[in-house]
Amino acid sequence: MNPKKPLRSSLSQTKNINSLFTKGLAAWKSDPELAFESWLIHQGFNNHSINVYSTQWSVFVKWCRNHNVDIHDVDSTHIKFFLNSLVDNKLNQRQRYLRLIERAFDVMIDSITHEDKANDVRVNPVRSYQVLFDPHWKQAQHNDETFFYTQSEREQLIQVMRDSCAFGQNQRLNNRAKSLRRQIRDRAILTLFLMAGLKVREVLALRLKDISIKNANTLWIHVHAYPDRPARILAVNNEPANWMLEWIELRSQDPVGANSLVFCSQKNQSAIHATTIARLVRDFFIDLKAQAPRFGMVTAQRLRNSYAASLFDAGMDPNDVALKLGYAEVISAHRLFEAWQQHEAIHTKTVLPNGIENT
Repeated sequence: MNPKKPLRSSLSQTKNINSLFTKGLAAWKSDPELAFESWLIHQGFNNHSINVYSTQWSVFVKWCRNHNVDIHDVDSTHIKFFLNSLVDNKLNQRQRYLRLIERAFDVMIDSITHEDKANDVRVNPVRSYQVLFDPHWKQAQHNDETFFYTQSEREQLIQVMRDSCAFGQNQRLNNRAKSLRRQIRDRAILTLFLMAGLKVREVLALRLKDISIKNANTLWIHVHAYPDRPARILAVNNEPANWMLEWIELRSQDPVGANSLVFCSQKNQSAIHATTIARLVRDFFIDLKAQAPRFGMVTAQRLRNSYAASLFDAGMDPNDVALKLGYAEVISAHRLFEAWQQHEAIHTKTVLPNGIENT
């Protein structure tokens, strides 16, 4: 456990935090510990968190000093050697340091002035490390597998979605209409996770104006939940498109406009909360867990991962998958691809009649 230390930045110093960052790279070169601690204070972290994060950052900064490495010159190899030097070399400890160092370098790079940027194009060394040395990193203890559903499991999920709304058209007028409407809405939400790879935030941000209907079997979805990222346009075809269009038809019967949310509460047309989505996904597939324990608790992230797996199954390059899924960093798709390869190696084994495994 890290010993508690007094904060270096006093309250009087924090009043001038903005002036610290106007110094750009010079502030980080002269005192990277103070610069990062000041940023933590500026972000409103509590004293306990500031102490923990600052202490961890100081361990890395001191390692750099002991090895005569300027903080501005850190590269992926330095990250590798630092992680290997940790006394506690288990993966969870390495992850904590790696995430913290990645965040610190993001802050440092963001604080560089425009003048610095003109002559200094920086790439976060942690991301370079993950590209070059991640296979070694994965050998550390207690590595948790990124979860994907196999092709046959994805087909089971889709069959549940088919069966969920298998009522006659005339039954929409009886006392089950409200329940059926909700099922159609929920299925459309799940379609965007499992068959289009959207994030929860992206689904909740969708407006009716973001859906362009090309024909009865094709629609275009304009995804732009992040103001600092360009929108991406996804094509949804055939059965998934029909499920989406079925909900949009029902939604259009409400008093709505082009800027209205695609998905809203049944009760008062308000925005759906992310926790409601989590419960919705879990409950929709709850019976599968009883039938096959590997399904576990179905989540939106597992469905999104499994959509990526379907793209990898089809031979799509990780760079193209990054575009499809809207990753801010291409490296995220490459990490997911490696996790999928490991998953396939484990879960696609077949047993020959003589009992020999064939992979």
